[in-house]
Amino acid sequence: MNNMILKPDSKANEQGWKKINLSGEITTNIISRKYDYLLSLLSLGSATYVAKNGLLYLMIGNVDADVECDDKETVLRITENGIAIIGKCEDAVSNGVKMLIDMKRVAPNDGEYPVGEYRYRPKMDFRGVHMCIFKPNDGTPKDDTFVDDIRRRTKIAALCGYNYIFYEFWGMFPYEKREYAHWPNAWSRKETEDLISFVIDDLHMTPIPHQNLTSHAGWSRIISRQHVVLDQRPDLEDMWIPGGWCFATTREDTKEYLRDLMDDLIKTYRNPPFLHCSCDKCFGFGSTEEERVQSADDLFANHLTFLRDELAARGVRMAMWADMLYSSLDVKYWKCDSSVADRLPKDILMNVWTHNDIGETEWQDVPFFENKGFETIYSPFLDKIGAKNMIEQCFKNNSVGILQTTWHRPELALPTVVYSGAYMWTGEEPADADVDRVLQ
Repeated sequence: MNNMILKPDSKANEQGWKKINLSGEITTNIISRKYDYLLSLLSLGSATYVAKNGLLYLMIGNVDADVECDDKETVLRITENGIAIIGKCEDAVSNGVKMLIDMKRVAPNDGEYPVGEYRYRPKMDFRGVHMCIFKPNDGTPKDDTFVDDIRRRTKIAALCGYNYIFYEFWGMFPYEKREYAHWPNAWSRKETEDLISFVIDDLHMTPIPHQNLTSHAGWSRIISRQHVVLDQRPDLEDMWIPGGWCFATTREDTKEYLRDLMDDLIKTYRNPPFLHCSCDKCFGFGSTEEERVQSADDLFANHLTFLRDELAARGVRMAMWADMLYSSLDVKYWKCDSSVADRLPKDILMNVWTHNDIGETEWQDVPFFENKGFETIYSPFLDKIGAKNMIEQCFKNNSVGILQTTWHRPELALPTVVYSGAYMWTGEEPADADVDRVLQ
């Protein structure tokens, strides 16, 4: 069991790996979730719902499920006659099924499971991964992000302990209200809705929409020099600043456009708890002479508040990249005053990111925001040292969690995705060999 990715915290009554009889009936008292897909990964059939009060459970065969457990704790009881997964919440039971799948992966022989009782409590409540969907024919070098690629990587993330997945469609989301807000070869509604259903219903994760509603407003890779809307509808250019990099944020037609995008995303993602608005690398907000002589600090603060208020009215919490409010890592055209953050609603989830490893140095963005009353998540990219640093600091600061990014190299990033998922799950750095075995 030492080579598992989803290791339990404690073990009791261990009797070693044994062939387990899993031919008994599969039952659960959870009506809000389906287990068909996860059980299929164990080569098992569907679970039958049984109305029963008390602790939540999924049981294979007949196992004594009379246990005590904490609120978020998973109890996994494995006997030679069956298996019981027990908890006080749906996530605890789903975590147990995924642990069982991981046990099957590392078993010395097919059909063997470690007899005993195993317990687990999440070390980090927010364990997120970010995946982009790019236009395949934009002429830029990148890993493939076709439907099958995204589904395969999503499954890997789910089985490595992630509970949130952020999808950022770069001109590939099939907007219904604004059909020109996506490329002609965008994903279909069915492909998109099937992916969201796969995440929620099959993998028991929470999908989060991610769409840049301030800058990067061409929704295309910078080096492609493409703009999803203005390449198709140049007559709408006044809704963007000259060049189309940022939205002209004060215009009513721009605001209505952004509202329509929010509505489409929230509907398709089945009322998500967050919407990530990006807002990185901003350097302009107006398209008219009047707008261009207004304070950029004021325009930025007003726009962020607009986004937050619109989302709050829809029951969704805003998340954003936090670089422009503190470090301006990639943009030196303009650096907003540090006081701008004080003017913003404190329920915006601040996402600290960098493309670079800084060794053992503390990330000063974190205390900057948390001392002002914001909650933060951190986003490493490819570098394992950077991921290790951020995860350790997240634990140290008791911050909300990690959003592991993959950007244009999702295939190359998979080892870091597995590494970060395992580290967040156990609170301990996984061995390289254990990470490698997941991807073999």
